[in-house]
Amino acid sequence: MSWIKRNCAPLLMVIVSCLVGVAFFELTLRIVNLNNQWTKTREANILRNFKFNYDVSQLYQSDTTHADYARNQYGLRDDCEAPSEIDILTIGGSTTAQRYTPFTSTYQERLEERLKDFNDSFGCVSNAGIDGHTTWGHLFSFEHWFPLIPGLKPKIILLYVGINDAGFQRASSPNIGFDTQRTDGVKGFLKRLEITNALLPIYRILMQVSGYESFAFSRHTPRPYQEVDYTVTKIHPKTERLSTENAEAFRSRMIVLLEKIRALNSKPICVTQPHRYVIKNGNQAYGIPNVLGDGFSGIDYDYSIRKLNHVIYDLCGTNTIDLYNHKFSNSHFYDGIHSTPSGSIEIGDRLADFIISRFY
Repeated sequence: MSWIKRNCAPLLMVIVSCLVGVAFFELTLRIVNLNNQWTKTREANILRNFKFNYDVSQLYQSDTTHADYARNQYGLRDDCEAPSEIDILTIGGSTTAQRYTPFTSTYQERLEERLKDFNDSFGCVSNAGIDGHTTWGHLFSFEHWFPLIPGLKPKIILLYVGINDAGFQRASSPNIGFDTQRTDGVKGFLKRLEITNALLPIYRILMQVSGYESFAFSRHTPRPYQEVDYTVTKIHPKTERLSTENAEAFRSRMIVLLEKIRALNSKPICVTQPHRYVIKNGNQAYGIPNVLGDGFSGIDYDYSIRKLNHVIYDLCGTNTIDLYNHKFSNSHFYDGIHSTPSGSIEIGDRLADFIISRFY
């Protein structure tokens, strides 16, 4: 017993001292950041003053092996001189953020290039897309993020939404409005600690130096579907009910979003999004198995997103850009929803065609 006391007591003292030190450091950081209005935005995965260079050599075929990804002091991905220069603000999830697409190939840059070629006085296009955000996250942005950006008064706010909202299983528990898997449990607890956020830059540098980069961070995996992968032909028995309930909730959030956009004297443009989870052969649709988990396939996902698209058309009317029905090629996507550089450029061209024809 005396041997245990002699060896365990010092170890216990070290552990307690470390815990006290961490607690003191955490308390100090909380006091320092007490009046920092930006602290709240970290809950929604909004990164500021962030730079990283992702290895995309295994994700899709391209002339480049890396994608530069940066968010400025306001959490935006753009090359605008100031927020007051932003004429178009794009809002959405990972398909808008395009984390693994080089900046010059994002649909925002393509759209900006086209509009500047057409109109010399055009300002710039800014990217406010955040991985995992649904319309709940977009409402969070209007309440807690955008008011902190000085001079932000875009003429157009482009809503590239629906992809994440189509996951009808989590519609009944939206918690704080974005991917709840990132904010619940141990990871969520650690993410809310000030000390964790203080150490994140060091962690990112180590990951970059080591060359270790995980696509699982945003569930981005190279998955070029082949025809043999589409095996499901029947809708799940619960899909119609769950999708209908989800679409009704989506409608209520979209109404509020559109009200907030118009309150800024901005014009809303809505976009229906494409996906690769279903193919059609004649009148028969074939889906990728288990897209949503729990046995819900691409057939179910497609049913859900078509319900959301109906809401989008109903609320946005002629200010709706239909990309859901656009004929993309397989090379435009590296998985079911995320675009390759060529896909992003194609999206940018379609957005530019619509905006030029309608507003210029």
